[in-house]
Amino acid sequence: MYKRLLAFGIVGLLTVLGFNYLLIYPLNQTVTRERERQDKVYWSTFNAIEQYGAQPDTDSAQKAKTALEEAREKSLSKHRQPILQNYFQDLQHCYQGDRDSCKKAHSDMNDAIRAPR
Repeated sequence: MYKRLLAFGIVGLLTVLGFNYLLIYPLNQTVTRERERQDKVYWSTFNAIEQYGAQPDTDSAQKAKTALEEAREKSLSKHRQPILQNYFQDLQHCYQGDRDSCKKAHSDMNDAIRAPR
């Protein structure tokens, strides 16, 4: 009787581990790939906005706008997209002479660096 219970327990454990490997592992890989894709889109957009912040000309502004539009098209997460949008808008207002936006742009930059996942 004890041997049967032990064998049943081992078979049950192996079944659970097998399901874990067959179901959970591929799901985890999918989530990891999506996170990496989101990070790539986010940081490329952030870098375009940073270039605009370093050199505010029409060319860098157009590149930043294009990067934001591309991020929208590539379905950047709903939490990350407004952070970048606010940062870019505050930089634009700052360079137009609005002093409050300059202060807000700095805090928006910090928020963008600590982007939510």
